[in-house]
Amino acid sequence: MKYLCLVYLDEEHWGACRDGECFAFASDLAGSGRLLAAEPLHPVHSATTVRVRNGSATFTDGPFSETKELLAGFYLIEARDLNDALAIAARIPPAKYGSIEVRPVRELDVAGYRSLSQSTAAARPDIRKESA
Repeated sequence: MKYLCLVYLDEEHWGACRDGECFAFASDLAGSGRLLAAEPLHPVHSATTVRVRNGSATFTDGPFSETKELLAGFYLIEARDLNDALAIAARIPPAKYGSIEVRPVRELDVAGYRSLSQSTAAARPDIRKESA
């Protein structure tokens, strides 16, 4: 089952965990076949929140709500069950400075739905990958 581990840090600890430490953890997890994706995020001041109400879009600088801990990155993992996902999340290096929210990923309840993860996209030549 897929789980999304959301990394939250306060501004004081945003850079407390070195990139190399996070990269080493992600590399080990990838080597076990359990890491599906992981990315750090830029600080919250670079964020824009989009809302659509009555067909009209508004754009606001910053996050949706005022919180002490801000979304800093994520790990998308494959785990046997919630306990396994929690054990992995407890090893994510930034957990020492902030918190990790673990959520099961739900598949859409739509006929013919197929996940658009990298493995699926690689198997489907009709899906064009955008170059970064």
